[in-house]
Amino acid sequence: MVKTTVLGARGQIGDLEAFIAALRDLNGGEGLALDADMICGKDHLVSAAFHATRAFERGDNVCSSVVVETQLYASGERQISKAMKKMGVRVGMERIALVLFDVEDPDAALNRLGLVRDDDVLDASVEKAVRFGITPEELKAVPEDMTEDLVLERVAFVRMSK
Repeated sequence: MVKTTVLGARGQIGDLEAFIAALRDLNGGEGLALDADMICGKDHLVSAAFHATRAFERGDNVCSSVVVETQLYASGERQISKAMKKMGVRVGMERIALVLFDVEDPDAALNRLGLVRDDDVLDASVEKAVRFGITPEELKAVPEDMTEDLVLERVAFVRMSK
């Protein structure tokens, strides 16, 4: 079973290729970095990682790596290119969401990536939900404190559409 750790971080991505290379080799594990401004709560990423690892266990994954599969679920999209465009990190980005896979020391991983832990960047908000793609009609259908549930529903629906 894959050990996953979800956390938020701050820092600045300068060299994107070097940053991604570092994510691929975190002392035997690997990581996924996403735009924290698209993440609606820690459970958003916990759910995406759960669905992705379960897809691999069942053999019904659509991606060749659990990292990319997790990004697909986190995005609520069915196409990898759309998921990467929607959720991917870019040069200059400062608010980063991370999912670490089989990384024993998350603090060392953050240090290697030049980031500082700040889980507050993962907090859900109506603004993030709208940015994610939740419609005004959907938002009207639930109390504001359930906005995150709309995003979690999209994460789960990725599997149902395969």
